[in-house]
Amino acid sequence: MTDIRTLVQTVLDTALSASNVRVFWLQKTDTTSADPDEYVVYTIDGNTPTSYADDAELARSANIVVRYYYHLDLIDTQPGRTAVKSREQTILTALKNGGFSVFNGPFDVGDIDDAGYGTTIYECYFSEVV
Repeated sequence: MTDIRTLVQTVLDTALSASNVRVFWLQKTDTTSADPDEYVVYTIDGNTPTSYADDAELARSANIVVRYYYHLDLIDTQPGRTAVKSREQTILTALKNGGFSVFNGPFDVGDIDDAGYGTTIYECYFSEVV
């Protein structure tokens, strides 16, 4: 049975580590360096097995929300906007290749935390038969 939290973390770390984009579960934690230009936060909902008449697990599924944050200064220039778009595509490709369904693709939600970061959200779904 897949540990979905570990899978999400591994998939995103693998895709983003070369770019020094950190990936956090639940919330960004304090770091010893200055605030990063980009980071990712994910949350998981519904990571419970589905049981049937014989009480055996038949399927396991989870809803995952991945939020990609980028400093708003990045979208002030064409190279910055291109970099953000490229990172969005990298995240989307990594999630799909990792076995996650991303039905709606990424979508912009703006500066949701009023902290100077734009946000792109990916709503994902993972399921497996056990």
